[in-house]
Amino acid sequence: MHARPNVFHRRRIDEPAKALGPRMRSPKEPPDHRAPLPERTRVRMSALGAARCPKFAGREGVIIGSGRYRSTVRIMFDGFKSPTSLHSTYIEPVVEEESASRSDRDAMPPDNTDTRNRR
Repeated sequence: MHARPNVFHRRRIDEPAKALGPRMRSPKEPPDHRAPLPERTRVRMSALGAARCPKFAGREGVIIGSGRYRSTVRIMFDGFKSPTSLHSTYIEPVVEEESASRSDRDAMPPDNTDTRNRR
């Protein structure tokens, strides 16, 4: 048996983009920046988020703050007792239609109308 020498051959890479690999972004290119969503924004899982985190698919919640990393947000999902940290690309803001929300408000009676004890 011949022992192999413990020598690592390193290639010299002239271009930094090649050093990062085929899927990584070159440091000269600007990163994809989306404006961060403000706190108390109502959000739901995006298609990417549902694919990556199927147990959260179809869930809605509220952003309560930022996470440990720039790309992470803390979300309190409806019905959950504690917040969840997710990548910002896994969520999207919920867009409620004005006409639907107005018709819901008009259909519900105000809280101070108790018709049981009226004479």
